[in-house]
Amino acid sequence: MASKNPIFNKLFNDAMACTTQTIMQAVLVAYKEGFRFIGLLVDVGGVTGGVITEIVKANPHIRGINFDLPHVVATSPAYPGVGHVSGSMFESIPAADAAFLKNVLHDWGDEECVKILKNCKKAIPKNRGKLIIVDVVLQPAIR
Repeated sequence: MASKNPIFNKLFNDAMACTTQTIMQAVLVAYKEGFRFIGLLVDVGGVTGGVITEIVKANPHIRGINFDLPHVVATSPAYPGVGHVSGSMFESIPAADAAFLKNVLHDWGDEECVKILKNCKKAIPKNRGKLIIVDVVLQPAIR
């Protein structure tokens, strides 16, 4: 729907950016050391690049890749230290030292998640690559 309706696309992207600020403040504090040895970080499903920009601002040694669908990346503003790459996480993910997924996996079923995670594995170095996942985790219902 967003790819065919520019107004909906902007509304959706703005909503995603709004929820990001609070969450990313906590992530940047809690995971500060985790970003230390990353030189190139790809934000998979990064929307317009707000998350990767915050990471790069807090960690200027990191170069960032904002990776999302073509119609999303087309509306992404330029940020210092961040490049925008369009594509599908179900096909391939740009190579980097680490892959970052924020609020991606909970949107998909098991098969799709496995495909995304396998593509992340292919994109990062075998022995020293990182996969950083920030997502919603629900406790099972207690009966």
